[in-house]
Amino acid sequence: MATLPPPAFSFFGDEAAFTLLRIGREREPVLIVDRASGQMAALRDFAASRSAFAPAASVGSGYPGLLGPAPVAYIDAMVRAVLPLIAAHFTGAPVRPARARGNFSLVTTPAADLSEDQRAPHVDTADRLQFATVHFLSADHADGTAFFRHRATGFETIDAERLPAYQAARAADPAPPPGYCTGDDPAFVRIEAIPARPDRLILYRAALLHSGQITALPDRAADPRHGRLTGNLFLQCRMDA
Repeated sequence: MATLPPPAFSFFGDEAAFTLLRIGREREPVLIVDRASGQMAALRDFAASRSAFAPAASVGSGYPGLLGPAPVAYIDAMVRAVLPLIAAHFTGAPVRPARARGNFSLVTTPAADLSEDQRAPHVDTADRLQFATVHFLSADHADGTAFFRHRATGFETIDAERLPAYQAARAADPAPPPGYCTGDDPAFVRIEAIPARPDRLILYRAALLHSGQITALPDRAADPRHGRLTGNLFLQCRMDA
């Protein structure tokens, strides 16, 4: 039987190490937390034994693989942990959660089977108050997350004001080359790449152009104990009145 993460799950204990990057021309913050949880093995066991994974497309997601439910205690703890970091490094003022959703993810789609949208960097939303985390839960995969600048517009983040111009420019871009986007291509320039490390968590604005840095699918990619397993949070915030 899998070991469950404890009900009082917490992040960022005494062993956690924080690195703040400011990337690209826009100097957007990206926060890296190493040794984020100390519960990586328990989370991987939970994903392998108790989480029912399904194709991301079945829930309307463009993620190139499988999604599965994560423990509520894990998602709640992640929300509590990142709120003060968002206030300190992204907004400069306290924020409160408006909506949160989280899950486990496994990249399983072969490069040859990717859709055109999956071959290009993307934003999760054109909202500067939504944030994303990627918590790397694999023991031996270095494929992390990369961030990009759009060549035609120079945009690195896409908010509601920029969205119409960005969409118009993207319509004129050449089709993305085959495979996962791991570096520069005719439409995008890679501005940063953060490799995966066991129990590393990265926090960034969901409006920042990004893509999984997928160089190769691991053997048994659909098995949480062997594939590129991550825990993911999408957190919509409001400024605290």
